[in-house]
Amino acid sequence: MTDCRKQLLLYAVTDRSWLKGKTLAESVAEAIEGGVTMVQFREKELKGSELESEALAVRKVCRAHNIPFLVNDNVELALKLDADGVHLGQDDMDPYTARRLLGPDKIIGVTAKTPAQAKAAQEKGADYLGSGAVFGTDTKKDAKPMDAAVLKAVCAGADIPVCAIGGINAGNIERLKGSGVSGFAIVSGIFAADDIKQECRKLLNKARRIVHPSYCPNDTVQKYLDTVADKRPVVHCITNIVTVNDCANALLAAGASPTMAHHPMEAGEFAAYADALVLNMGATESLEAMLIAGTKARQLDKPVVIDPVGCAGSAWRRKQCLDLIGSVTPSCIRGNGAEILALAGDLNTGQGVDDKYDEDRPGLAEAAAILSERTGAVVIASGETDIIAGEGLIRKVERGSAMMRRITGSGCMLSALLGAFLAAENSPESAYACCTWMALCGEEAERRTISESGGTGTFHLRLIDAMSLMSGARPV
Repeated sequence: MTDCRKQLLLYAVTDRSWLKGKTLAESVAEAIEGGVTMVQFREKELKGSELESEALAVRKVCRAHNIPFLVNDNVELALKLDADGVHLGQDDMDPYTARRLLGPDKIIGVTAKTPAQAKAAQEKGADYLGSGAVFGTDTKKDAKPMDAAVLKAVCAGADIPVCAIGGINAGNIERLKGSGVSGFAIVSGIFAADDIKQECRKLLNKARRIVHPSYCPNDTVQKYLDTVADKRPVVHCITNIVTVNDCANALLAAGASPTMAHHPMEAGEFAAYADALVLNMGATESLEAMLIAGTKARQLDKPVVIDPVGCAGSAWRRKQCLDLIGSVTPSCIRGNGAEILALAGDLNTGQGVDDKYDEDRPGLAEAAAILSERTGAVVIASGETDIIAGEGLIRKVERGSAMMRRITGSGCMLSALLGAFLAAENSPESAYACCTWMALCGEEAERRTISESGGTGTFHLRLIDAMSLMSGARPV
């Protein structure tokens, strides 16, 4: 049996009748780029070589994007094309026989309109159930809308995931909240859209909120996540050796691409190639490279983030950071409260790179605003409450997890991620969205850590997991 729960989230079922001057393969490619997680080839009007040729073209697109490709009803065609699986109706081949022919690793879905049908399909080896038509559908003229109570009963009684199907679109999908489904199979709601990619993006965001309530970035956050996923910005980081791997993995999880070159002889070239630059004062041995890279990024009008690690405890480091800020004129400065206070007032305010009393310090918001006005940068003071100052406004993010303070690198990861978000849009709103998203990822990581009875090591891994699951970014 194959665990296909994640792939069911946004399940596109093809229909050539909706093509608008494009090939079916082109339409499927747009759907995948918009976020479709699995594709079913369902073209009942095609026969013979035309059927096989069209199926091959769609399979090629799916394989190129690492998306499962299933065939509707036709086990013989699925075998011939080495499809990733089949979907079977109640009048099609028995799922037990299909499993014997296809093997243990292929996905087998079965239509189930009642709890009894669901139980039988599960016992015969189905990997998932397709239930509906939840809203009625034009695809099958005789399909009657499924009672909501029956859908809930099917989901409650199944040990395998259930995918809702039938008349689902962006306007009605949220009516399925609380049904227990793991995903949504959609035909015209995808392929009849004028902009298939954009429609899939809307559907995916709504599907996530229904199936995974804890993975619920708001619309503003989602907008920037989508832009990062589309653009895949290259973020060049000159950062400290303690967190370089964490920063790289965080950027990859968000859909960005990290580079980490520190040598002065190549820093300028990497900065010119990148879409954003992140300079972390934990790497004081690379100050020359930071200045070279920062100067190049400034010349090319690319966003620069400076992380003043340790500036609260070292007058020398603080001076170097202030000099760098003056030379580079960064788009964003992000540190903990003690570091921001130190830069704003040129004072020693803490003993190290962390200060557990950041958010309690008087005047922190005012200090962030002063530093922002002085430098022209968006200034972020991270802590239990993140304070974001920019363009004369103060915003706060009062979310996150206390466990983020108990691992190395959470602040450095946020600085790296700010590079990706600012590459998407260089604005205070983008920075605010990044801080909000990081906080949501921390909350989800804590929830999963507690459910696994884990500690800080588990939380560290789950934080990266949460980023990758919430970003919607696809593997290249």
